[in-house]
Amino acid sequence: LRLSMVEELSEENVPIILDEVFAYYDDERLKNALVFLNEKCKNHQILIFSCTNREKEILEELKLKFNIINL
Repeated sequence: LRLSMVEELSEENVPIILDEVFAYYDDERLKNALVFLNEKCKNHQILIFSCTNREKEILEELKLKFNIINL
């Protein structure tokens, strides 16, 4: 729902900010979500905030390009 709103609300390619949205996802669902974001949101910068390394590990496994900043 949030992603469809991005397209409807703005003609600009605004960044998509996701803060702990995958906290209750199992690894398979998380993997599917990251693949979906990679395929469908190519024109957007996606910022994922997380307190775990699961996203990083799955992105590395899938060999998807990403940048990481540890705070």
